[in-house]
Amino acid sequence: MVELSALDILGKQFSRRLRGYAPMEVHEFLSQIATAVEGLTRDRGELRQRVHRLEQELADYRERESALHEALVAAQRTAESTVAAARSESQKVIDDGHALAERLVEEANQRAQNIEALLSELRSRRREARSELMRIVEVLEGFVRDDQKREQEERATPQLAVLQRRTASSSESSG
Repeated sequence: MVELSALDILGKQFSRRLRGYAPMEVHEFLSQIATAVEGLTRDRGELRQRVHRLEQELADYRERESALHEALVAAQRTAESTVAAARSESQKVIDDGHALAERLVEEANQRAQNIEALLSELRSRRREARSELMRIVEVLEGFVRDDQKREQEERATPQLAVLQRRTASSSESSG
């Protein structure tokens, strides 16, 4: 398609023939066409500028869309990574808690066994102490019985005779 400008239309010369069109009407019509073409050319230029501007905007929007998509993908990866890390950390905390609980239970069981052994030792010592006390009580009861017998003997024997006997046995032992 040949592009015509308003000047091309206005400058066009036609050959003259007999019985041809009225030159003034043709010239007026060509002026109208030239004006219309000039307006269309101007509109076309404006439309091209607008198309160019819209293409740039579209490219900008596509870049933004791409950047947003990349940001969204990065955010999603970060979220997934964060969730995975949180799950891992929570599992570690749970595992550590179970290990601590098991250790505490083991320590409590060990302490309970130690306490049970200590109680058994203390019971054994108590029995030994009771036996020892009973032996001491028997010895003391024997001393008390012997003392009671002596006291009865002393009551039966006059005091002066006891003193004389003591004095005599002390002089015999010294002489």
